[in-house]
Amino acid sequence: MVIIVIKDILNIEKIFSNNEYFGTNVWTEEKYRVISGKKEILLSAPHSVNQFRIDDIRNAEKYTGSVVKYLSNKLDLYGIYEIFTHADPNNNEENCLYKNAVINIVNLFGIKLLIDVHSSTFKDDTDIDIVTNLRQTLCGKENIIEDLKFIADKYQLKIDENNKPNKEKAYEVIGITSSMCNIPAIRIVFNNKSLDFINNPEKAEKVVMFLEDFLSNYEI
Repeated sequence: MVIIVIKDILNIEKIFSNNEYFGTNVWTEEKYRVISGKKEILLSAPHSVNQFRIDDIRNAEKYTGSVVKYLSNKLDLYGIYEIFTHADPNNNEENCLYKNAVINIVNLFGIKLLIDVHSSTFKDDTDIDIVTNLRQTLCGKENIIEDLKFIADKYQLKIDENNKPNKEKAYEVIGITSSMCNIPAIRIVFNNKSLDFINNPEKAEKVVMFLEDFLSNYEI
């Protein structure tokens, strides 16, 4: 099982790692790709390739796009991910094509849950950080937090709930989606060390199994 998951993820990651994580090696207006599904859950990976943020380049959050693509296909979920470097969808611009696409998918296909997948460098050994802007983006579905914590414990993963929203939280993918569509929208941030399929494959596999378990058993 471990070998299969790792092989699949590493093969998918080639889509994003092309051209040093700038994505496709020719300029394109195509900012994202969408996966069609049957279960009304949308997985999102807005930082799967490098992003422009004002005058800086924000590094890609490696493997987030691969995890979204892998689980969307395996579980027949909807998915959206960046495939070429453009402006950061999680910035403070309200009119963003990626965020507009998320809203359109939610409305068109009756999506009931958004999981926005990210990774970051943590200061401690926590594996997973849950961001809901002080539970505002849960739209009353606070049981989701306990479900995530229960499943994380099942796979011996350390999980924490982030209680410090970003300053521009209203313009982020989860903020816009929850407020405009009235569905729970959660940003799940994985520790880079825990999502390293080359140097930490067993932990990375547990991370994928954790998310797969939650998505498979989530009741619409």
